[in-house]
Amino acid sequence: MSKLSFSLNKPKTTVPAAAPSFKQPTAFSAFDDDEPVDAAPTASSSKESVSANKKLLAQNVLTSKKLKKQMEEEKKVDSTVYEYDEVWDKMQMAKLQQKETKEAESKRKPKYIHDLLSSAATRKLDHLRAEEKMMQRERELEGDEFADKESFVTQAYQDQMEEVRKAEEEEKKRDELKKKQGTSTGLAQFYRKLLEDSEQSHEATVAATQKPIIGPQGPLPNMTITKPPDFAPLSDLERARIAREEGKEVELNDDNQIIDKRDLLSGGLNLSGTNTRTLKMLSAAGPGANMDNVQVHRAVGTAAGRREINERRHREIERQMEEEQERVRKEREREEHEKTQRIIAKRNTEEDVESARTRFLERKRRKLEEAHDAGE
Repeated sequence: MSKLSFSLNKPKTTVPAAAPSFKQPTAFSAFDDDEPVDAAPTASSSKESVSANKKLLAQNVLTSKKLKKQMEEEKKVDSTVYEYDEVWDKMQMAKLQQKETKEAESKRKPKYIHDLLSSAATRKLDHLRAEEKMMQRERELEGDEFADKESFVTQAYQDQMEEVRKAEEEEKKRDELKKKQGTSTGLAQFYRKLLEDSEQSHEATVAATQKPIIGPQGPLPNMTITKPPDFAPLSDLERARIAREEGKEVELNDDNQIIDKRDLLSGGLNLSGTNTRTLKMLSAAGPGANMDNVQVHRAVGTAAGRREINERRHREIERQMEEEQERVRKEREREEHEKTQRIIAKRNTEEDVESARTRFLERKRRKLEEAHDAGE
C-alpha cells in the first residue's frame, strides 16, 4: 500500500526565457566609437536565436532608413549640421588668429613716440645751435683779449657741431623744397593765410560799396528839392480866415494865435506844406545857376534812401568834428587865460604894488626937481 504525502508548498513554475530587447537605437549610435554590443543575447535554443537575429536585422534596416531620411531633412535646413570636423577646424583657426593678433599687438610699436623723439632731437639741435651762436657773439665781444691763450676742442664737440651743420643743411633743403612747391607749415603760414583771407574779404566789401547805383540815371536831375524864392509861411490869422471861409470854427487868442490847431485838420493827410519839388530847375534857372546847395537825387527807391542816409551821416560826422574842434579851441583858450591870470596874480601882490608905487613916486619927484632946477 502506497503512502500518500501532502504539502502546503506551492509548486515551482518554469520561467520562460526573456525575449530579446528590440529597443530602437539612438540617432547617433552609428557614430559611436565603442564596440558593437549584441542586442540579442544568445538563447538556449538555436531557433530562438535565429528568429531574434532576423527581427534585429529588420529593425536595424528600418532604423537606418529613418535615420537617413531624418539626416537628409536636417541637411536641407542646415547643410553644416554634421560637419563636426570642419567646425572644429574653424574654431581652432579662430583661436590661432586671436593668438596671432595678441602677439602682434604685444610687439606693436608706439604710434606717436617716433614723432615725439624726432621733435625732441630737433629741439636739442636748435638748443645747441643757439648756444653756439651765443658763444660766437661772446667771442666777438671779447675781441683779442684772449688771443694769446690756447684753445682746446674735443672730438665729441666736433662731432656735435658736425651734426648741427648737417641739421642746418637739411633744414635749408626742406625750406627750399617747400618754397618750390609753394607750400609751408607752421604759424607763419597760418597767419599769412588768415591775413590774405581778411584782405580778400575787405576788398570784396569795398568793391561792393563802390558799385554803381541801381536805378534810372540821366544827365539832368529829375528830383530837385529847392526852397521857393518867395516862400513865406502863413500866419495864424490868415489860416483862421481861410478856415472860416471853409466853414470851420476857429478861435483866436489876444495875440491872434490859434488856440486849438486841431480845428484845422480835415480827413486824410493834412499836408499843409508847400511843394518844393522843381523838376525843371536847370532849364528855368539857366546855365549860370548855383548848384552847390541843391540836393540832387539821381536814384529812386532803395538806392536813393541809402544815398540820403550816407549823406546825412557824413554831415552829422562833419558837424561833430567841428564841434569837437571848437570845444578843443575853447578849452585851450581857457587854459591859456587861466595860466595868464595865475602869472598876473603872482606878480601883482601887495608888496609888488607898493614897491611899484614907491618907484613911480620917486621918478615923479625926480622929474619935478629936475624941472625946478632947470627953471631957476
